[in-house]
Amino acid sequence: MEEVSVDIRSSDAPPPTRVLRRMELSVATVGDHVLVGRRIADVADNKESYEKLIKEVFDRVLVGYSVQQVTITPGAATHIAVLLSPWGDVVKNVRLETDFGDISPGTAALIQQDMGNIADKINSVLLGMPVDAVDWAGGVSKAMIREILAAQLPEFRANLDILAGQTTVVKLSLMPAGPVIRDVKVSLRSRSIPNMLLLEAQAALEDSAAILRGLPVAFVERHSDYFNSVLTASIADRPIVKRYGLKLSAQLNTGPETEVVVNVETTKYNVTLEGYLDVGKTTDNTSARLHIGEYVSKRDELFLETTFIPGSVSWIFAPGWGHRLSDSTTAGLKYQIEEKHDILWLNQDLGKHWMLRLERTPGTGYTELGIRLKLHDFLSAEYIFSNNQRWLRLVGNL
Repeated sequence: MEEVSVDIRSSDAPPPTRVLRRMELSVATVGDHVLVGRRIADVADNKESYEKLIKEVFDRVLVGYSVQQVTITPGAATHIAVLLSPWGDVVKNVRLETDFGDISPGTAALIQQDMGNIADKINSVLLGMPVDAVDWAGGVSKAMIREILAAQLPEFRANLDILAGQTTVVKLSLMPAGPVIRDVKVSLRSRSIPNMLLLEAQAALEDSAAILRGLPVAFVERHSDYFNSVLTASIADRPIVKRYGLKLSAQLNTGPETEVVVNVETTKYNVTLEGYLDVGKTTDNTSARLHIGEYVSKRDELFLETTFIPGSVSWIFAPGWGHRLSDSTTAGLKYQIEEKHDILWLNQDLGKHWMLRLERTPGTGYTELGIRLKLHDFLSAEYIFSNNQRWLRLVGNL
């Protein structure tokens, strides 16, 4: 005798497919141990004894079932047929209870979406099972749940506890797998309105970003579109956003120390307020400039710049026009009313934190070139070259 095949049937509702497969493997293992290697004639002569032996073994092993009959059909490939009958109460309902810990309701709903129809798959294993069989059949259910989570929710691992009864309760708790987000840094950035106007929205954004703490980094990366929308929605109804019709776009730089950057821009206005402290100049080394502009087309802006110099208690007014040549380049013309000078200007973005500024006054030949580095949302440093002087300017982005 070289191999053993097994067929298990039930006098009542058949066991779930995965449980039945486990039963058949168990019977096949015992059958291999008892029958493989024996002569077919020997098995045929002692058929009843072997059937009784296998029945006694499985009456003890298959808790929750009674083995009604074992039939052996000897041959080179011997076949074992087992007839089972469940006894005692059976599982009529299965309730899945998932513990999400401190995870926000919205994120919990996202996790449940990733888990898919896991409750239905648990039902397919446990419904109809004898209550006394749930303990060992639960191992099949636990293995199945972990397989599903590994495929659909790989950023978490599951702890499972099954409480058997006519209403069987499956308790599932999730724990992060891999690096988690420990801290979140939030910044609101704008190139079209003063940063100080965004302070009222800063607190709301920080509260919303708190949902990221404790989540696996990989999970947040995989669902970055969802979290971006949640973050922007948290400030979309703030008065400043509605008042200026601001457009919001969020960017997540994920890691254990995650950075949330929300860009806040308006396509209608361009309002900036900057304070200057010039290190290396002896006169008029402090000033403040208010830029108020309105876009008259997608690329063209009409504006007025008002500069106040406390040292000489003087004001400089310069109306002008700007044209966006590309997403990173803007150029234009402004007219300094007091000095009656035309000024040509160009701003060129050089990356995430760098910008080049060039101003040229054709009437006097004066040229000013500045290279600016953004140190913080509210502070920049600019090194300025002019015809005969160089100095460092600290810029407060108010």
